[in-house]
Amino acid sequence: MTAGAQRRMLNEVNKHPRVSAKDLQKSLAHANIFVDTSTIRKTSNKKGVHGRTPRRKPLLSKKNIAAHLKFAKEHLDVPQHYWQNILWTDEKI
Repeated sequence: MTAGAQRRMLNEVNKHPRVSAKDLQKSLAHANIFVDTSTIRKTSNKKGVHGRTPRRKPLLSKKNIAAHLKFAKEHLDVPQHYWQNILWTDEKI
């Protein structure tokens, strides 16, 4: 790939991070740059752009939603100074 084609490809990836190699191949073909999808993947890996799928967060089940609501209702009238001594953590991380 030429340096110009690499810049064009990286700009496209920066604009649309979830674009596939096949879609990049099509968009480069519109600009009269014909490369194989494996070449696109190799070039992007060399430039530090790796094709990875982001981790999905688990959705709340009906049981968890009910538990959250129950907790909120039970602690609705607790004074503000009570909550200042609570250490909050996020278990989804």
